Amino acid sequence: MKAIIKSIFIATLCLVLYSCKTSETTSSKENYLYPFVENNQVGFLNTNLDKQIAAKFRFLKSPIWPYHFSEGLAAVNFFGRIGFINRKGEIKIDPKFDYAEAFHDGLALVRENGMYGYIDQSGNFRIKPDFHRAYSFHNGLAAVQKYKGQNWGYINPNGDFVINPQFRAAKNFQDGLALIQTSAHNEWGFIDPKGKIVIGPKYPNAKPFSEGLAPVQLGFKQWGYINKNGATVIQSKFLVAEPFSENKAVVAMPLNDSDLEHKKYGFINKQGQFIVKPQFDKAFSFHEGFARIKVNGKYGFINSQGKIVADPIYDKAWNFHGNMALVQLGQKFGYINQKGIFVVEPIS
Repeated sequence: MKAIIKSIFIATLCLVLYSCKTSETTSSKENYLYPFVENNQVGFLNTNLDKQIAAKFRFLKSPIWPYHFSEGLAAVNFFGRIGFINRKGEIKIDPKFDYAEAFHDGLALVRENGMYGYIDQSGNFRIKPDFHRAYSFHNGLAAVQKYKGQNWGYINPNGDFVINPQFRAAKNFQDGLALIQTSAHNEWGFIDPKGKIVIGPKYPNAKPFSEGLAPVQLGFKQWGYINKNGATVIQSKFLVAEPFSENKAVVAMPLNDSDLEHKKYGFINKQGQFIVKPQFDKAFSFHEGFARIKVNGKYGFINSQGKIVADPIYDKAWNFHGNMALVQLGQKFGYINQKGIFVVEPIS
């Protein structure tokens, strides 16, 4: 019976993977590989749930877990040092970094001896680790801070500043604009890729643009949404607001008018209307048609209609990729399908 169920699931999984696009960097070019833990060792499953890479890398709690491939390589923690493996499980870049992020635009952000730089897929530094803080490249630009306390600017893949350091704080470009905080103000605004301020720094707090809208903090420290002209299109009334994803955004409302400290999370559409009423202790953005929610300290999933498809019973959960989601129960990891049924039983 288990073999039949697995065969049916695999067939469905393959059809879904073939027909839908995912947001992973590599998914449009190569099949997603799923990290699994067995006997405290990490390996990778392919879309048929076969072991493509045997469990041979010791599992360690790490900011880069769960491991994932991007542009053909995955960052892996080797006893506290980060290196990169290829899709055959071969070590391609020796573990020598304090920290590393996935490859974007052919470069990976790494930290060596406390300083950030960028390596190519040969493991050589394309941009030397000369930065106190830095972000990964997106659309050919990366926000960096040379020294602690100094201003932020943006560099190109050659390491040259194309937007000179002038901002008290800066975030990466998303949806064509980047969040910045000027040295003269504590408020946030937005710049274009040429460094021109297109929406003035006037918001006490703000988050990146996504799908044409950005959450910003307006009057009474409540959140609303603006468009790329800086016009308010969803009035400020939320205690928390997140960027849009799949035409839906996570927001939080107070339990009642006399209790602004306690809140519940739900989802709105681009007209600011609730499509999933506030009912969760925490909620996360939609990804491939599903969103993680948190109730009483446990994680579950809802679908785009707001229906719970996986009860909140998991100690940790990650986004769906190709019809499966990684979940954690205690110290064990497994995979569930879109009906909340285990297709890979929790093991450790």
